[in-house]
Amino acid sequence: MFQALAASFAASFIALVKIALVMVASAWLVRRGVFGETHIKAITGVVVYLALPCLVFGNIIANFDTRSYPYWWKFPLIGAGFTLAILAAARIFFWRDREKGLTLSALAAFQNAGYLILPIGEALFPDQFGRFSVILFLMLLSYMPLLWSLAKFMVSHTKGAQIRMSQVFTPPFYAAVLAMICVFTGTGGRIPSPVLGAVDLVGGACVPLATVVLGMTMGSLKVDRLPNAFDMLRVIGIKQLLAPALMILALKYLAFSSGHLENAFWILEASSPPATALALQAIHYGGDEKLICGILVVAYLAALVTIPFFFSLVEVLL
Repeated sequence: MFQALAASFAASFIALVKIALVMVASAWLVRRGVFGETHIKAITGVVVYLALPCLVFGNIIANFDTRSYPYWWKFPLIGAGFTLAILAAARIFFWRDREKGLTLSALAAFQNAGYLILPIGEALFPDQFGRFSVILFLMLLSYMPLLWSLAKFMVSHTKGAQIRMSQVFTPPFYAAVLAMICVFTGTGGRIPSPVLGAVDLVGGACVPLATVVLGMTMGSLKVDRLPNAFDMLRVIGIKQLLAPALMILALKYLAFSSGHLENAFWILEASSPPATALALQAIHYGGDEKLICGILVVAYLAALVTIPFFFSLVEVLL
C-alpha cells in the first residue's frame, strides 16, 4: 500500500511541478516588466472569449452523449452542493470575525476550479482528458455563476457589490449550453468537420494559455507582507485539508461517483487552492486585496503537497 501511495503521490507531484514551472516563469516575466497589465488582459481575453469556449464546445460535441452520461445533471448539482456545504462550514469558523469573515469564508469555499484543474487533468489523464474535461465543464455550469455572484458579493461587500449577468454567465458557460443543445437535439453531428477541426485547433491552445494566464495573474498580485498566520492556517485548513477529507468520505459512503476518473476529478476539485478570481474581484470591485493576495500565494505553495497527498489517498483507498 505504501509503495502504491508513494508512486501515486510522485506522479501527481511531478505533474504539478511541470505546471508550477510554467506559472513561475510567467509570473517572473510579469514581475520583470516584460508583460504588463495590458498583456495580461489581452491573453486572458483570448482564453476566456476564444480558446476556452472552443475547448468546451469541441469536447462536449466530441465526448458528451446521454448514453455515456445518463446522469450528467449530477455534476453541476454536486459541484454547487459541495461548494455551498464548505461555505457553510467556513461561515461557522469565521462567524465571529465581522471585519474579514466574509472574505476568509469565500477563500475557504471557492477553489480554482478550471485554470488549475484543466492542466492537471491533462497531465494525469492524457488518454481520458476528453471525458475529464466534459465532467469539468458540466460542473462549471453551476460553479461559475456562484463564483461571480455569491463569492463576488462576499469579497467586495465593503463597497457594495453589484452583480452583472455578463460576469455570472461567461462565454464558456454559453459554449457549454450551446454544445449540449446540439447534442440533445442531434444537430451536433451535422456540424461540418472543417468547422469542428477549426474549433479543436483553437481549443487545443487553451490549456497552455490558461496555465500562462494563471501564472501571470499570480505574478501581478501585490503582496507587501503575509497576512496573519492564524487567518492563513484557517483558510488553508478548511479549503485544502477539511474539504478534500470530506470529499473522500463522501466518495466512499455516498457512492455518487461512477469510477476512478470521477473520483480523481472530485478530489482534485476539493483540494484545489482558492480561486485567483477572488483577487481580481477585490482589485476591481473593492475588497481586502492584500489579505486575499497574501493567502493565495501561501495556498498555492501548499497545494504542491496537499493536492498530490489527497489524490494519492483516493487512488489507494477508493
